[in-house]
Amino acid sequence: MDEEQRNSSPDELNDSMSGELSASGGSDGPLNDSPKQTPTKKQRINTPSPMGFLVAASPPKFVSFDQLMATADGVANMTLAHEIAVDGSFKLEKLDPQQNSIEKQVRDVMHKAFWDVLQEKLGSDPPDYSHALILLQEVKEEMMGILLPQHERMRTRINEVLDLDLIQQKVDNDALDFNSYAEFVISTMARMCAPVRDERIAKLREIKDVVPLYREIFAVLELMKMDMANFTIQQIRPYIQMQSVDYEKKKFQEVLKAQEENNLDGLQFTKAWLTRNTEKLKAASASDTASTSAATPARIMNEAYVELLEWNDQQAFPETLLMDQSRILELRDKTQHLTLISAILLVTYNTVGSPIAGISGFKDKLKNEITVILQDVDDRDIPSKITNVAEHVNKEVLDCMAEHGFTAMDETRQNVLKGQITEVVEKDHSVHKLIGSRVLDFMGQSIATSHSAPIKVPPGLSAVEKELSELCGKFLRLIAHNRAVFGIWYAEIIGGLIKLDEDLSPTK
Repeated sequence: MDEEQRNSSPDELNDSMSGELSASGGSDGPLNDSPKQTPTKKQRINTPSPMGFLVAASPPKFVSFDQLMATADGVANMTLAHEIAVDGSFKLEKLDPQQNSIEKQVRDVMHKAFWDVLQEKLGSDPPDYSHALILLQEVKEEMMGILLPQHERMRTRINEVLDLDLIQQKVDNDALDFNSYAEFVISTMARMCAPVRDERIAKLREIKDVVPLYREIFAVLELMKMDMANFTIQQIRPYIQMQSVDYEKKKFQEVLKAQEENNLDGLQFTKAWLTRNTEKLKAASASDTASTSAATPARIMNEAYVELLEWNDQQAFPETLLMDQSRILELRDKTQHLTLISAILLVTYNTVGSPIAGISGFKDKLKNEITVILQDVDDRDIPSKITNVAEHVNKEVLDCMAEHGFTAMDETRQNVLKGQITEVVEKDHSVHKLIGSRVLDFMGQSIATSHSAPIKVPPGLSAVEKELSELCGKFLRLIAHNRAVFGIWYAEIIGGLIKLDEDLSPTK
């Protein structure tokens, strides 16, 4: 190792790790600008639990509840900012309790009791408006909460019409027209709401009974609050994207400090992840003197990032990647999915040979149909479904050969084809391993190259070139953001692992 590397600071080490990162992997723009994906087959946690950052070292130390909650709040804020920055389709959604859950039952009972009491009081003789006044006050507060600061005239108008003191005077003089206030509320909501809510607003005007009307008003106001929150997120997303790296660094540093004060190692699993890949590169370099896999900071990081695409669920996820865990595991599953499809296509073409080799569009047709058959199939269930894939591919091959005037395969050849497809699903199958290795090598090259020249798609992957490129782009943007935030900690860890500990302070 040369003298220049030995005298590198953590910041310089961080820069050296970024040297082989794709230029297209910058942090410009959202990291996931495609429509939100359907949840994958496996159950994923979209955001990490704050407890995921509280990894106990040995020996453990008691942590107070206040300390725990302070750390959890910091993680929650960091996670929210991260989600807004990296997920272009991120939005808040109303969280409804599960059907038949205790939470839903309790909520429904409480809501029904409220509306039943309101109905009873309004139907009494004389009417009792005490609950109605509470209801109007809540409606007013909900509407005020949706207004933007510049909506001064509308705020003034709402205060004038929904003046609770004036309404109380009307109640005292038996002059309250409850429906007139409902009409004002609906008209104001129509001016405030997003176009997507126009239909719900129109239906409000068709409801004549007071209690059902106000119940629906509250339901629409809840949707409007969510619309306004998501509109605000959309407006501030560019600012958050510009500030998210520094903000996440600051918050993560606070989390690490809180853990350190309580004898917790906040980077325990990150160190294990980087150590594992450092040792892998050192072993490869030692076994092959001509190897180019020297354990430099950049290569260690590239190797560690590629490992994420074949992550073992039995291993604890690095703390620095917890916020992206669901996205990374989804990319891993897609990588394995493309590997399997490519392996099936390869054994099919190798077994059938020239009759289908030059037929335009047939490979894409097979790819699309295999994708449909395996769509939403859990990884554990693929071996049981592969027989269906084999039968379908065999049928499509026979139809294609007949259509183009080739002699049909005999039964023995068909059984060989179906057997090859059934066997290639196993990850230790030679073809499966070969394709998997090519996919990971392609991803690794994408991370390491400066992209001065296009990267050639490996043999056997031409049919999934588009899908592989899209997957690679998402992965590059994801790790670019991760490296920008956590690179300084990666540099410190790797500096110790490769014995760059003589002088890690900045050069004076």
